[in-house]
Amino acid sequence: MPVSVPRLNYVWRSALWVLNAVVLVAVAATGYLVYVETTWATPDFRAAPEAFRHGTIGTEVMPLPVALVLPELFPHHFQPAGPDAGSWVDQFGFLDDPDNPDDLPVGFTTTNYRPLTAAPSPVPFVALTCALCHTTEFGTSDDATPVRVLGPGSVSINLFAWLDAFQSSILERMPAPAGEPRENAPYRLTVPAILAAYEEKTGEALSLPERIMTGLWLRQIRSRLEDGIARFDEPYGHGRSRDEDVTPTGPTRTLAFRTLLRNVMHYPANNLPIHSKIATIFNQGWRERAQFDGSVADVNARSSLAAVAAGATEVNLAHPEIVHNIREAIAYTIDLKPPPFEALFPAAAPPDPATVERGRAVYRTYCLSCHGDKSPDGWEFGPRTHDVIPLSEIGTDPERVMFRHYGEMPDALHAYFPKEHAFAFDRGDVFPQPEEAGNLAIRGYVAGPVDGAFLRAPYLHNASVLTLAELINLEPRRTEFYRGRNTYDTERVGFHSPSARDDQRYFRFDTAAPGNSNSGHDYPWAIDDPRRDPAALSDLLAYLKTL
Repeated sequence: MPVSVPRLNYVWRSALWVLNAVVLVAVAATGYLVYVETTWATPDFRAAPEAFRHGTIGTEVMPLPVALVLPELFPHHFQPAGPDAGSWVDQFGFLDDPDNPDDLPVGFTTTNYRPLTAAPSPVPFVALTCALCHTTEFGTSDDATPVRVLGPGSVSINLFAWLDAFQSSILERMPAPAGEPRENAPYRLTVPAILAAYEEKTGEALSLPERIMTGLWLRQIRSRLEDGIARFDEPYGHGRSRDEDVTPTGPTRTLAFRTLLRNVMHYPANNLPIHSKIATIFNQGWRERAQFDGSVADVNARSSLAAVAAGATEVNLAHPEIVHNIREAIAYTIDLKPPPFEALFPAAAPPDPATVERGRAVYRTYCLSCHGDKSPDGWEFGPRTHDVIPLSEIGTDPERVMFRHYGEMPDALHAYFPKEHAFAFDRGDVFPQPEEAGNLAIRGYVAGPVDGAFLRAPYLHNASVLTLAELINLEPRRTEFYRGRNTYDTERVGFHSPSARDDQRYFRFDTAAPGNSNSGHDYPWAIDDPRRDPAALSDLLAYLKTL
């Protein structure tokens, strides 16, 4: 029986009304969600010291609920030396922060920004701050109360080992059924497991939006890590993350260019022995060129590229709060002064004024030309201060400046930030310049001011010399020692090392390994130089304590 035209028109009009209603509801829901999203994150524009200590630099890592339970769910990754050797904070060299409201160590903060984009999030994310790498503690014995100082590079943090443990937790699977391939086994870390552990730990349940965001994060980061296995290999975990054959950087050091090569230049950057000590950042206003190789001039470029090396992107580095944090942290370090030796170590024997004065004469004869000297106005620059001293002259480990892509990296870094970006910089602010990229003879290490010299241990750019006494060749340099939470040696000005590894000093530093050489910088004299004057070197050591 044919359907009448009026009835067809009625059905058509009804369908249109329903469709309009659905569209209207969708538009209203979208508008509501857009509005709600704006309430998830409120920018916090901190003053300079707080921006340095607690301000995100665009390095959001994981949701806070995950950070709070992951070490408990995966103790075999986060306590490599076993439960008796302390918490994950202790075993990876972080510092406790009793003032952190989320019970996280120094250098960890929380934001409601998503990783990589800084888009708002209903669940807080754990992010890294400048203080993570540039706060440390000095104690003269395991039983002594350590003194905490802002400005030196951390002398205990083992960041790459912690990242290995973190990645291992994300990728760990349950045992595969008999005969089944490993990749078919389910993952251990799931959203229900996170929610259950978080509720048991805190007594609080996550809201639906927080659960959804946690699930999205877990799926996205796991996908990124899986995609990277073919290029970068799997993490080790399972108690091996701190082993020197697995993570050869060890405490205090970073792989200076690995993240930049991977994320900016899209190269694998596997097994490059370009280890670099975490820098001391006192008096940044005095430094015309930074990084140990003098490769960055502009102070904003230094800090923004450091954030990129730590995992930030050009997208989230454009967020107003993150831009503010980095600039305020820079302002904090422009005239940040090192504390005096006697203030940190009041129990140490006070320096003899006559010895110090003799040492000053030795310093000004042999060291001032490159490093300058303290003066009533702050610092007196020498004729070569801020010059890059070629490898052929200084003789220190070459790996940092002789690796394959060193000459092309400045162009890639310059192109990374769009011209209108808050951290865009001139090509002239990064080195080598295009016309110098192939000139290996000019590559070397920058001679900068050595204010707070006694706080810069371990010495040389790769942390291969434990004390100033060894650096100036007053004593022979050790070819092997152990790193971790080393105690401070006030006489030799640097760190003690046990004769064998222990729970606190677990990382064996072998100066014969690639990237670890302790050779070079033989000033005033080499250890076997017949002109070497031990008495003058002892005086010099006393003076170096006063800088």
